[in-house]
Amino acid sequence: MSAAGAQAAADRRPELELSAGTLLIGDLHLDVELDGAARGFADWLGGLPDPPRLIVLGDLFEYWVGDAQARTPGGRAVLEALRARVGAGCAIDVIPGNRDFLLGPRFEQATGARVRSQGLIGVLPGGSRALIVHGDELCTLDVGYQRLRRVLRSRALTWLAPRLPLAISQGLARRLRRASRTALETKPRAEAQQQPDAVRDLCAETRCGVLICGHAHEWRDEQLDGGPRWLVVDAFGAGRDLLQVGGQGEIRGSASRDLPPSP
Repeated sequence: MSAAGAQAAADRRPELELSAGTLLIGDLHLDVELDGAARGFADWLGGLPDPPRLIVLGDLFEYWVGDAQARTPGGRAVLEALRARVGAGCAIDVIPGNRDFLLGPRFEQATGARVRSQGLIGVLPGGSRALIVHGDELCTLDVGYQRLRRVLRSRALTWLAPRLPLAISQGLARRLRRASRTALETKPRAEAQQQPDAVRDLCAETRCGVLICGHAHEWRDEQLDGGPRWLVVDAFGAGRDLLQVGGQGEIRGSASRDLPPSP
């Protein structure tokens, strides 16, 4: 990435103060066609012990093909749960992932959450800075995936996709999901992995000492040699799927199921 490109990307990432109690989760992959998934998330969200902010690190949905999905029973349940949490005083930021990159202004209007298309920079208590992204942009050796990522997020496709009939959009999303799984099974593991050099480069470009992401579905807390701390949360519901910001700026990994219920 050129210096000009890096600066442009940084300009699209807001800097937000992350106060103590901020929570970060990722990769929920909620299938809004399954009522149980929507209800389970709504119950968890409603039971949170009043965090000041919740950041979703991408792939909130198994797939999101446009605003028509918000009118399905499962989609409506998720959006209403988010709006209720925002109404109770919790700021919510959603970083689009590779499954729900079509989230946009209508989603924001329906939920009160903010969509952070390029991620964000969190300023922790004490002043240190953390770059927060989905994580698929770190898979830099997977040239085919990065090419597809650019095509799917192109202006033409992001304009067209929400205007297709829901049944057609859902069928296309399922086909892409199957193709993605097949490609991952046949691809060399090293090629599909997130790359430490990409973490170093992004942190240097944004002047951040920490990078937080999801996407890999595998917990990581690593201090790169001579470089930033790299945190990756597990997929939601598995292992250490939650990060909490402490009062001194520390970031702790834990299990979402271990959070105390709201009093």
